[in-house]
Amino acid sequence: MLKTENLTVGYKNYVVVENVNLHIKEREILCIIGPNGAGKSTLLKTIATYLRPKKGVVYLNGQNIHDLTPKKLAKEMAVVLTERVNPGNMTGFDIVAIGRHPYTDLFGRLTEKDKEIITHAAKSVNAEYLLNKNFFEMSDGERQKIMIARALAQEPNVLILDEPTSFLDAKHKIELTLLLRKLATENNLAIIVTLHDIELALRIADKMALIKNHRVIAYGHPEDVMKKEIVNNLYDLDNANYNEIIGYFELKNINSGFEHHSKIFLVCGAGTGVDVLRFLTKNGYNVVVGILHKNDIDYIVAKTMELDIICEEPYEPISNEKFEKALHELRASDLVIYTDFPVGQTNILNKKLVEHAINANKNVIKYDGNIKSLKEMIGY
Repeated sequence: MLKTENLTVGYKNYVVVENVNLHIKEREILCIIGPNGAGKSTLLKTIATYLRPKKGVVYLNGQNIHDLTPKKLAKEMAVVLTERVNPGNMTGFDIVAIGRHPYTDLFGRLTEKDKEIITHAAKSVNAEYLLNKNFFEMSDGERQKIMIARALAQEPNVLILDEPTSFLDAKHKIELTLLLRKLATENNLAIIVTLHDIELALRIADKMALIKNHRVIAYGHPEDVMKKEIVNNLYDLDNANYNEIIGYFELKNINSGFEHHSKIFLVCGAGTGVDVLRFLTKNGYNVVVGILHKNDIDYIVAKTMELDIICEEPYEPISNEKFEKALHELRASDLVIYTDFPVGQTNILNKKLVEHAINANKNVIKYDGNIKSLKEMIGY
């Protein structure tokens, strides 16, 4: 469908990204990610023929895309850029109708078929109700729907979008990314999109290209390329870690520079400790957590934060050795926090840890699921 071959992009004598080799077929979504200024938009604009390549070729169905006439290209590819538009008093229908320009006569007259396609394009993005609404009266989310409907009205095989979620709130970001997945599948589209939100990109992408330092540092299926070391390097992370299991970042346990240095021992499990871990870590507490099994989500989050963890192998009962180690850390702690973790044969010794802390008159807090209450009990 569309591929780049040794493509180098940039402006005049300045190279932005070089030697790019990508390939996308119908019903696939390629997400391009990377830090600001990495060249994502420049690459996208070159693929969309807004810029000429410095070297290499972009092929669309075997043809050099930069050799196609504008009218022929408009029937094959549609582009939605991130720039805000100001079309005056045009309605949603007027905007979507622009997408029919490659098919209309010299005077731009719309046939009944054109009007049907316009309405269908709006329906495809759940925006039929916006056709009679003035564009300037629409929300950012509604405007984005109309711009995508305009692109669909071109009846393209390839859809290119540059940061389509930039001005959207969380609800509309999710709605839009799910819409792209639907359009790729139902309309047999090949979609190339740049996104800032890694979490959303992971949910919809068939392929991902990671750009840094003027080149593609990783390309392939997101499950293959979105690894901790690669993503940490992509964004030069110092105070956080990416984790491929949770598909996002966690802050590292860096407590220098904070006023809270009390040592806290946290007993949790089965995801009941995630909120507490995040609260304590971002506020600079010295945290030891245990005893966690290595397949527990609390363990995965704590490990990503680079906390001190007392852990056990998956599905194995907690050993006496690990219990004694946890007791040692618990006794040396200023505060013990425990959650309402489920108790079974493999982790029953965690219940004994809590009992020991209470019987030893340690400062013990049970987390009830409310961070505000926890803050008050800690005295934060």
